[in-house]
Amino acid sequence: MSEEEWRSRLVYVVAQQVRRRRLEIGLSVQKFADICAEEYGLPLKRSVLANFEGGRRPALSVVELLVFARILAVPPAELLFPVGREEETEVLPDVPADTWSALKWFTGESDRLPNDDEFTQDNRTVGLYRDHDRLIAEWWASRQKLTGILATFRDPELKQFRAEPDPDSVDELRMRDASDAMRAAEEAVQIVRQQMRELGLTPPALGLESAYIEPESFEGSTLDDLARTVSDIKRISLHDAVREVYRRAGEVPPAEPDIPMEPIDTMREEDDET
Repeated sequence: MSEEEWRSRLVYVVAQQVRRRRLEIGLSVQKFADICAEEYGLPLKRSVLANFEGGRRPALSVVELLVFARILAVPPAELLFPVGREEETEVLPDVPADTWSALKWFTGESDRLPNDDEFTQDNRTVGLYRDHDRLIAEWWASRQKLTGILATFRDPELKQFRAEPDPDSVDELRMRDASDAMRAAEEAVQIVRQQMRELGLTPPALGLESAYIEPESFEGSTLDDLARTVSDIKRISLHDAVREVYRRAGEVPPAEPDIPMEPIDTMREEDDET
């Protein structure tokens, strides 16, 4: 297959996926063209889109790919590499590959180029950001588990329904396990964020609830505010929370924290988990 034939084939695959998805969600070609122009500033005539879907316009820009994917509510990569709909795709001229492998190469999920056993690509950046998402999700799961235990800890009305001989001891053990899991996730997040910086990358922003993991990078609150969050999340004294937050920020903690002692609502904001 020549380079020109490969380009035309690749565009045709996208065109067929655009048409399939457009019909699936009930959009006419004219309505699709109107949305492109009115909502995304991409002026495309109905006839141009009709030619595109019919294979008579073998050209596609990156901008068009992104806008089409947004309107159709599908990942752009799935228009290029329709997993489950095309068994094989030609990712480069004369480089066929199964579609799933091609998509993983495109998104950086795989470090291996399709059908190339020797050459690999540098996918460390994508890998680090995926690790960061996973670890933050683990941190949230451990925190929610701990919050659930604390909500019923030593509740006399609930204790009567517990089958364990000593429910309080069981809950204390569960709390330690959840706290240990939170701490392990925090340390792993710190390592990943440092690895990002070593590659010249900017780590994702941390939300208020997890900002104490790396307080020196958080600009939305003071260290004392973060200490209150830590105290409430981990159910530790304010004094201990201040020491932990200031230590992580590389600051000397005050002898007596000059901040209010009332509890705060720690569930009002969640970190980015998507």
